[in-house]
Amino acid sequence: MDTADGAGTRYEALATMLTYLVDTYGAHVRFGYQEMPGRQGCSSQLAGTCCASPPLVGIADGNTQAVTAAIASALPMDGNTPTAAALQAAMDYYATLGDGIYNRYVLLATDGAPNCTLAGSLSNEAAADATSAACADALVQVNAMVALGVRVIVLGVGQGLTDVASADGACLDALAHAGGAAASPGSPGFFTDSDPQELRMFIEQIFGGTTRPSCSIRFDYPISDTSNLAVYVDGKSIPRGQPDGWQFDSPTSPKAVIIKGKYCQQVQKFQVTDVEVDYFCTPCVEEGCSWGGS
Repeated sequence: MDTADGAGTRYEALATMLTYLVDTYGAHVRFGYQEMPGRQGCSSQLAGTCCASPPLVGIADGNTQAVTAAIASALPMDGNTPTAAALQAAMDYYATLGDGIYNRYVLLATDGAPNCTLAGSLSNEAAADATSAACADALVQVNAMVALGVRVIVLGVGQGLTDVASADGACLDALAHAGGAAASPGSPGFFTDSDPQELRMFIEQIFGGTTRPSCSIRFDYPISDTSNLAVYVDGKSIPRGQPDGWQFDSPTSPKAVIIKGKYCQQVQKFQVTDVEVDYFCTPCVEEGCSWGGS
């Protein structure tokens, strides 16, 4: 992970991407954090070789700061990739959770194919492709996680991983398709840091379903006076009639408010918690009329 990648290292590129995901979607997704190779919990193995630690930050609501802090303080280790053991540790952790939530995912971010077997030894194969002992052990763990109801998303970091004909690419492709959360029906099935937007959109779909939230808010009943209507996004009033703002669906007989521009993008990226439409009638003389509503 400390291999040069662009202006920085592979880990720096990965840390930036993961921090963005956690900061952006932490209000909607419960995150945890686990490293490999691990720095703790490896009594029978040397840290930094084929060591796989249990999660450093458990899955919980509102733990965005703890996860981003763990990402920032991580110390990438040279060498080996104990994917099978790391997945087994994650699966063991999931098995302890009794919160009744079954829509679970593991984001496996790696700069190469596994080269450590589940037993903790280096794979003897010259090429760490899908037929190597290390990759075969990782596939067993991925299948076990899927059977437990945990889908595995695979993210390949670094140049050269987009070629599924390569040893690393072939293994990651097999892991991605086995994990039930492949980037595409074809190959490669894993995501790459060369196109982070693709992974972001996929994660949005995980907690938002296949249909994105609408930027149109329909009225429950006709609004007679449209001059005293305001739209708020997470408590902030947004302007009417602006490219980044809102407008009515019809200038004469409106039945809905249409949110536009950057605010619509935030809604559709699930970056907005609350959208509120407030109206006020003046004067308030009609039966059933209130001074405000939403």
